Amino acid sequence: MSALGASISGLQSSQKWLDVISNNISNSNTVGFKSGQLNFADLVSSSITSPSGPDAAANLGGINPSQLGLGVTVGSIQTIMSEGAIQTTGVVTDVAINGSGFLTVKSGDSSLYTRAGNLTFDQAGNLTTSDGGLVQGWEAATTVTPLAGSVAAAAGDTSLTITGPVLNTSNVSAVGNIVIPQNLVLAPKATSYNANSSVKDQGVILSGNLDNATPMNPVAALTPYGYVAFGAASNGYVPDATQTFTTYDSLGNAHVMEMSWIQTANTAGGAAPAKWNWSLNDITGGKTPNGSAWVAGGPGNQVATGTGVVFNADGSLATLGAAGINATIPAGATTYDIALNLPNGAVGTAAPYLFNFSINIGTPNIPGVPPTLGLRDGMTGDYGNGTTNTLGVYTPVQTAYTKLVDGYPEGTLTGLSFNSTGGVSASFSNGQNLVIAQLAISTFTNPDGLSRVGGNYYAATANSGLGQIGTAGANGAGTIQGGALEGSNVDLTVELTNMILAQRMFESNAKVITTASSLLSTLINAVPAQ
Repeated sequence: MSALGASISGLQSSQKWLDVISNNISNSNTVGFKSGQLNFADLVSSSITSPSGPDAAANLGGINPSQLGLGVTVGSIQTIMSEGAIQTTGVVTDVAINGSGFLTVKSGDSSLYTRAGNLTFDQAGNLTTSDGGLVQGWEAATTVTPLAGSVAAAAGDTSLTITGPVLNTSNVSAVGNIVIPQNLVLAPKATSYNANSSVKDQGVILSGNLDNATPMNPVAALTPYGYVAFGAASNGYVPDATQTFTTYDSLGNAHVMEMSWIQTANTAGGAAPAKWNWSLNDITGGKTPNGSAWVAGGPGNQVATGTGVVFNADGSLATLGAAGINATIPAGATTYDIALNLPNGAVGTAAPYLFNFSINIGTPNIPGVPPTLGLRDGMTGDYGNGTTNTLGVYTPVQTAYTKLVDGYPEGTLTGLSFNSTGGVSASFSNGQNLVIAQLAISTFTNPDGLSRVGGNYYAATANSGLGQIGTAGANGAGTIQGGALEGSNVDLTVELTNMILAQRMFESNAKVITTASSLLSTLINAVPAQ
C-alpha cells in the first residue's frame, strides 16, 4: 500500500520540521541568531493514467493525467536573514548592525562572518568575538614606542603616535586584526607651524572684530608693542583688545599666550583703513606681560611682535604688516600665517627652537590678484558700534576671540566607543577623541546562501558569493550602533503555532499508518487458511 510509504515520509518530514522549530526556539535569545524556515516538497508521483490531447476526428476530448502521490520530503531549510530587534546594553564593546552586512572574523585559517556583536578585548588588546575569533578591520597608521622618561613609562605604558592617514579603508589588503593596547598613551602634539602653507585649520586661528574707531592710546608712543620693560614700574599702558589662547610644545607643555592689540591709526567712522600693532606675551602661570623679549628660562615673556596690520575701508584684512621679534611674515603677504620661531636660547639664536607655531588672522588682500580686497575669514576692522558719552569720548566694542588652537599634551586612554560607521573612537585624558581603527563589514550578493558553521558564524559558499569588504553605512552595508546588540529574529508566536501544526501533521500521518495497518489486517484475515 502506497499510503504507508507516504505516511512514513510525512512522519519523517514533520519530525524534521519539529527539529527546525526546536532549534529556533532554543536560540530565541541567542545574539544575532537568524531563524530557519522549513519548506516542504512533494515526492515523485506514480501515474495511473496517461494524459492525452483532444481528438477531433474521434469526437474525444482531452484526458488529464491521473497520478498517485508517494509522499512528502523537505524541499529546503532556508535561513531568514531579517534583522532582529536592537537592544541597548550600555557595554561599550557591544555593536549592532542596523541593516545589511556581517562583522568579518578570522578564526584560525578561516574567514568567517557574524551578526553577533558581543565583542571584547583580550589581554593583548585584540578585538575578539565571544569565542576568541579575531575581528577584522583597519588600523590607523601609527608608531607605538615606549614613553621613556614620561609619567606613563613607569607603568609600562606605550605611546601611540598618528603617523599617516588615519584610516585607508579603500585598501582591502590592509584589513587585519584590530589591536588596541589598553595601556595606550597618546603622545603630545605641538601646536602646528604652517608658514607658507595653504592649510587653514591648523595652528592658532584668531577671529572677531577690532573697532576701527578706537581712540588713540595715550601711551602708545612709550610702549607700542608690549606693556612695560622687565622690572620697570607700570606706565598705565592698557591694550585696546586682547585674545588669550593655550599652545603646546612638542613635549606637551602648555604655554598660555596673550595677544594684545593697539590701534596706531585712528579712523573714526571707517572713512580710511585702520592700522594696528600687536604684541604676544607668554603669561603662563599668571605672569604679567612685559616688554622684555622672551628667552627660555629668562625674565622676559614677550614672545613676538608685529606692526602695520592694515584693514581695508570695508573692514576686510589688507595686509599682515611687518614682523618684529621671533616672527616671520612671508614676503608680499601671500599667505595668512604669521610664523613664530621661539628660540631655545637668547634672541637670535638659531636651532634648536623650543617650539614653533603659526597664527592665522585671516586672508589679506594680495596685490594684483582678485579679489582686490581681502576676505572676511578672520580678524576684521569694522566700526564697532560703540558708545559716545556726553564729553564726546568714544568707548569701542571689541569682539576679538580665539577660534581654534590645535595641539595637546600627553594623554592616557580613558575609553573606547564605536561610531555609526564602525570607527573605533579612543578617548584620552587630554580631551582628544581619535578614530584609531575601523570595523570591516562584509556584504554578500546572496546572504541566504551562507552556510552556518556554529558559534554564530557563517561561511561563504559558492551560492553566497564572495564577501565584499567595506565600511558601515557605505555600498549597501548597514550602520553600526555602539553599546547595543542585535537580538534573535525568532518569533516565538510563529514557532509555537508551527509546533502545533507539526504535531498535528505527525499525529495525522501516524493515524493513516494505523488505518492502513488495520486494512492490511482485515485483508490478511480474509484470506482462507491453507
